[in-house]
Order: sequence, then C-alpha cells, then structure tokens
Amino acid sequence: MRWGGLNMTLFQVDILIKQLRKNNNLSQEQLCEGICTKDTLSRIERGLRRPDWYIFERLMQRLGEDPQKYFTDIATKKDKQILEVKDQLKYVLRSKNNDEAATLISELENKEDFKEGLNLQFLLKAKSSLAFNKKDYRGMYDYAVDAIRITKPYFNEEEIDSYILFYDEIIIINQIATAHSFISSLAKSTDILLKLKVSMDNGYIDDDEKIKTYITILYNITKNLGLLKRYDESLEICDIGINLCIKYQNSFLHPMILFNKAYCLLHLEKKEEGINILEKVYALFIGNDRLTELAEIKNYVEKEFGISNHNHNYSIT
Repeated sequence: MRWGGLNMTLFQVDILIKQLRKNNNLSQEQLCEGICTKDTLSRIERGLRRPDWYIFERLMQRLGEDPQKYFTDIATKKDKQILEVKDQLKYVLRSKNNDEAATLISELENKEDFKEGLNLQFLLKAKSSLAFNKKDYRGMYDYAVDAIRITKPYFNEEEIDSYILFYDEIIIINQIATAHSFISSLAKSTDILLKLKVSMDNGYIDDDEKIKTYITILYNITKNLGLLKRYDESLEICDIGINLCIKYQNSFLHPMILFNKAYCLLHLEKKEEGINILEKVYALFIGNDRLTELAEIKNYVEKEFGISNHNHNYSIT
C-alpha cells in the first residue's frame, strides 16, 4: 500500500491518520471533536493505541477517506457484531416497521455499549427516524438535537456551515431540518439545509460516502425553495442534483429532482420547457416501475397546472 509518498508494507493506523490530518490542515482538536479526546487521538497518532472501529470510521470520514477500505484491518469481532445490529435496525426503520424498530431500540438501550458516545448517538438518530415514521415531529427534533450534541456539544444551527462533519452528523442535521419544516417553518428548514450544503461542499468527506446523503439534501433544498417561490435558486440546485444523479446512477431521486425543476419552470410560466421535463419525469417513473408515484404526480400536475396527459402527448387544458 502507498499513501502520501510513504511505502507501507503493513497497515499502519498512526501514519495514515497523522498524515491525512496534516494533508487536510486540521488540528488534532478539529479532527477529534466529539469523536474522542485529544489525548486519545495523540496516542493513536503515536502508535500507542489502536482505535476502536467506530472511532476510526468517523475520523476517516472527517478526513475525506473511505473507512470501509480498512474494515478488515481495524474491526474486531465485537465491532462486527455491533454493526450487524445497527444494520438490522436501519433496515427495519427504512421498511417503516415501527413496532419492530421500537423493540430493537428498547433492547439496545439496555446494552452497555449503547449508553454513551458514538453508539448512543446512533441510537438517538434511530429514535429520531422512528419519531418521523410516526409523524411525531417534535420528538424527531428533540432526539436529533440530543444526538448531534454528543459530538457537537455546543451545536448552533446558525454555525452549521462552518462545521467539519462526518456522515452520521450530516444525517442528524438533515433530520433537524426536516423536523423544522413541520414544527417551525419551511424557511428555517431551508436555511439549515443550505448551511449543511455549504459545510459538505467545504468538508473533507469521501465523495462516495458524501453522495449517499448529498443528493437527498439537494432534493430537499430544491423542493423547499420551490415551495417558498424561490424558483431561480431552486433551478440552479436542481441542475447540480440532476447531474449527480446521472453520474452516480441514482435512479430513485433523479425523477424527483427533475420534477422539482419542472415545478419551478411551470411556475415561472416556462411551460414548454416544463412540459419537456415532465415527459422525462414520467418516462423515468415508468422505467423504474413506480406507477403509484407516477399516478400521484400526474394527478397533482393536472390540479396544480392544468396539464393533462393523453397517449403520451402533453396538452395544457
């Protein structure tokens, strides 16, 4: 393995972390904030301590490196067991099986490994997701704020654009923004998402890792800006999102961001361009066999804009 001009015949955590940190012009305090103590990081960089996987993973994310490349070198048997439980909970939450998710969360709350630190943060993030599934948006907000304060003790929504974040922190701040759209205001939600975008644009997170959430955040921003009638701003970010969807083959969000673009164009009375985009939206939904969503969108478009579809020819009624 070769890293930064150094030949490494064996995996050396200390050299890797120290050199990545220096390459990114980060102090030890900036890198380890909320992840571990400065003393712990210092010991890791001097080769006196081998980091636990959950610490190593988040350090790598802040350093712009994909931690999964080093999984077999770092993760212990216990780490792998914990990851299996986390993956199971994430799957159940995505499936919206709320009862099973609540049971798993309750079980984890009683385990020592999840009573503090980064594992507790994961658990609070899961509680926030469960609250969202149950439409308990105040609970969603409160759990997310508790979660982010584990690694950002002095978290301030006005300072998000200056933060150096890792993957879980990005998801949690996205949860906070989503909750604001229900309990506070769409404008507040949008402001947080725009600051989060700036943080991610300026951060060091590995591109493949960042893209998992970045496109979702762009989708949320474009939707919010459209609803706030900030159409030109939305269109600019739509184009960024569409290009990333094509580059990273994100077939799920591609038609949704395209629809946000069509929505803005139609409100700007650019009907021909908007209808052309809608044609692409419909084709992508059909191609992905998302017919229920397609029917909902067509009904919305007809009610909102008076645009109907007859044998794939679009007309304005």
